Amino acid sequence: MASIIQHGTVEREEGPSRIAVALVLLAVGFLVGSYAADPAGFIATVEAFSQSVYDGAVQWGVTVVLTAVASWCVGRKRPNR
Repeated sequence: MASIIQHGTVEREEGPSRIAVALVLLAVGFLVGSYAADPAGFIATVEAFSQSVYDGAVQWGVTVVLTAVASWCVGRKRPNR
C-alpha cells in the first residue's frame, strides 16, 4: 500500500499520514454514532446541510456569471470614430 522513499539517511512512508487517517476514522465514527443515536434527526440535519450547500452553490454560480458579464462589458473595445 505505502511505498518507502529514502531521503538521505531518513526513510519515510509515502501516502496519507497516520494523523490524517485517524481524523477521517474519527469523523466517520462520529457520523455513524450520530445516525445510530437518532436516525430521523441525522437525516434532517443532512437534508438541511445539503440545502445550504445547494443554496451556496447557486449564489456562487450567479456571482461568477455576473462577474463574467461585468468583466466582458467593461473590457469591450469601442471602435474609434
